[in-house]
Amino acid sequence: MYDFIIPEFYKEMPNVDLNVYGILDSQDNIHTLGTDSKIIGRIFEMLVQPVLKKIADEHGLILKTPESQTIYPDFVMMTSEDSNEKIAIDVKTTYVVNDDSSIMFTLGSFGSYMRNNTKNIEYKYTDYCKHFVICFIYKRNDSAQESKVFNYESKDSIECPFTDVRYFIQEKYKIAGDKPGSGNTENIGSFSTKSFEDLKNGTGPFASYGKEVFDLYWKYYPKYRAASKEYTSLPEFLRWFVDQSPKDVTLLYEYDYENIKALIQSSLE
Repeated sequence: MYDFIIPEFYKEMPNVDLNVYGILDSQDNIHTLGTDSKIIGRIFEMLVQPVLKKIADEHGLILKTPESQTIYPDFVMMTSEDSNEKIAIDVKTTYVVNDDSSIMFTLGSFGSYMRNNTKNIEYKYTDYCKHFVICFIYKRNDSAQESKVFNYESKDSIECPFTDVRYFIQEKYKIAGDKPGSGNTENIGSFSTKSFEDLKNGTGPFASYGKEVFDLYWKYYPKYRAASKEYTSLPEFLRWFVDQSPKDVTLLYEYDYENIKALIQSSLE
């Protein structure tokens, strides 16, 4: 279900002009963006919204933006407010120094809605059947003007603050790694790679196990200040899982424990 989203995203995105130079005020002055990563991230989010709206409209779906900017996800695609097959879409950005740089994203919290179903999320976590991430990777343009004002007629002299933009869309669990985004946060990190194609194709460590194993891993992943830590890597989790009883390892939704256990056991053999 909803497999049309990825191909239609790639079909529509080449029509989007990513060359954004600044903010136009009421006096026809353009205020340059500078290279602040938060501002650039918001620009990419704004540019992708009409694409998602078009996809939603063509398939009779509603596209909603949560009122709060501090909750997950950035966009919700759904048939109705009551649907329990909603689609979560997050937009992430990162910059690299050169083509040989490691590419890293943070993919949302593992200490809130994945554990209690409702904290810091629009609707319930169990209301979503798919979780997509749209990722933009760019290089900073050191020639871009920081916080300057140009009249509209001079717009062609403004340097775009980013170059070499690449983007992809993929299901979250397929690009997730088995480590937090940084040592003192409770955010999921993407898997470590220098390859854009690896991310685009979703070849992360959970890809072969599926979303349920991803949810299990991050639901039970020890919090930063945890006194004891049963595991901190996927291999450790796999061994930990097969040693637990079914009643001890639950998700917010029903899943087939025996099938997951068999899948994990076969991968350990």
